[in-house]
Amino acid sequence: MWLLILHLLALFAFVLLYSFRFRKLVPNPQDGILLEIQAATKDWKSTPYLVLLIGFALFLLLPLTLGFAFFLQTDANVIVVIVWIIWAYNWSKYTFWRE
Repeated sequence: MWLLILHLLALFAFVLLYSFRFRKLVPNPQDGILLEIQAATKDWKSTPYLVLLIGFALFLLLPLTLGFAFFLQTDANVIVVIVWIIWAYNWSKYTFWRE
């Protein structure tokens, strides 16, 4: 349970850090967040984009952490991994390939 709380706090911290500190440093901040994530993969070494990509990675790992916090002792952890693979694949497909 502590890992889930730590994950949520880290996700919340990166979202707030990007929203209030680094969003104004990004060119064209009026674009959607998915377009900003797509642009961040081209220039990932700059600090605003690195914060954005870490936040997105934490967002993609959220169902895995949530599932393992509750179902690690049971056989349902296989279901958690399958749901996480579907979650991460769909978000990645929609974000990077815009399908």
